[in-house]
Amino acid sequence: MPLRRIAVVLLLLLPTTLLAQPDAEAEWEQNRKARERGDVSTYARPVEGSSINQFRGIVEVPHPLVTVMAVISDVANFDDWVFQCKGTEMREEEWGPEHARVMIRGIWPVSDRDVLVRSHYEQDPDTLAVTVHSTATDDVFEEQRGYVRIPALNNVFRFEPLDDGWTRITFQTFVNPGGAIPAWLSNFVSTRAPLQTLEGMKAQMDKEAYQLASPDELPDILPGSPQLTFPEHHRASTRL
Repeated sequence: MPLRRIAVVLLLLLPTTLLAQPDAEAEWEQNRKARERGDVSTYARPVEGSSINQFRGIVEVPHPLVTVMAVISDVANFDDWVFQCKGTEMREEEWGPEHARVMIRGIWPVSDRDVLVRSHYEQDPDTLAVTVHSTATDDVFEEQRGYVRIPALNNVFRFEPLDDGWTRITFQTFVNPGGAIPAWLSNFVSTRAPLQTLEGMKAQMDKEAYQLASPDELPDILPGSPQLTFPEHHRASTRL
């Protein structure tokens, strides 16, 4: 079934400085191991030439892909669960539906940040896993008083439907937050942010508002994005 508009923006915006591309050869170091299924595991790895880490979080949730997509597409609700998010702004007529502004509450002594993101997604035709990729852009909105603009961001979320109806969520990110960020704070956040965001996202999925009867109830599709196939619909089509 097609997924209509998904203005998916950065799901984790935090003070983590990107000074260089992550070392592709560096191993991920696990800093939190899930105690049971449904618990969050977190990882970090070094960025070449920097003391700041890239991070990753993984969790399996007892919800189908359509529920996960319902939560991620509800951009206006991000401040209820995304780590340090203090609000979002969308101006579809001015910016287009693929852009959104996200405001991030700073952790002392760091000032508040904001970022303009442009997002797109794709789906693996074999596994039906959905990948959402968000990057920073400054081409639609000038810097705002009271916020330090995040100049660079690369964030990836992957939602993988499992055979038993659960969904595995994996995300990793690195971001240049702009300005001066203490290394100790960046590395602290790279541990706390994936944990708190994934736990918050999982809690949202229990809400009745996200228990959709059909993928047709999802928001509109992003321009240029593919139609999505959901496992339940795929199995039904195979039986016909």
